Amino acid sequence: MDVQQNDAPRLLVSGGWEFFRPNGNPGLTRTMVALSKAFNEMHYDVGLLTAREAEKLAGDDVPRWPWQKTAEEEPFTVREVAGGRKVGFLRYPSLPADADGPSKALIAKLSKEIKAYRGKVDLLIGLCDWGWVAESDYLKSNPAQVPDMLLGSGGGSGINGRIQADGRCLWVRPYDKGRSLAQVNVLQWPKRENSFAWEEAKNYTSASIGMNDTIVDNPEIDAFFQ
Repeated sequence: MDVQQNDAPRLLVSGGWEFFRPNGNPGLTRTMVALSKAFNEMHYDVGLLTAREAEKLAGDDVPRWPWQKTAEEEPFTVREVAGGRKVGFLRYPSLPADADGPSKALIAKLSKEIKAYRGKVDLLIGLCDWGWVAESDYLKSNPAQVPDMLLGSGGGSGINGRIQADGRCLWVRPYDKGRSLAQVNVLQWPKRENSFAWEEAKNYTSASIGMNDTIVDNPEIDAFFQ
């Protein structure tokens, strides 16, 4: 993902709450099936399915794809890119319905996992569905171990790229009403042997891409919803 190269590799990541909003419910079964098929046509490399999405969709014959996992099904996924570099994705567990944020025990568990996985990959990305408030509080607490990036989802504002935890973590969130994509370009791989801090334009750039009327419809995708 070193975009100093013209042929830099690209990874497509699907976050939580793609099927419905945190406080909402699934649509008609045929709509959920169409959505699932459409998502698979996007050729995602890795994805996070929230615990509630998995529960609600389980009985509706909605197809599931190999890249689409809950934290319980596959906590950690590695994708190798050109040049032998490895990108790791740590799926954060969904919070209990009555929880405002992660418990100290969960934060300690995540820190232990992050420390173990960091040495196995060149870039470690957390996938989280907690929502803006819980994610912000988690990062502001400055845990001992954080991922290089946290790709959040759930209720709350979108964030193109906010440097947190003393520069150790880049926090990115899509807009919770959809119709946008978050793009992060990694200009330098994090250095494991020395201290490393994110700095915009020096080692990363980020942007929000609006999905507006200038994007032409894909007839094959439209056909899923007919």
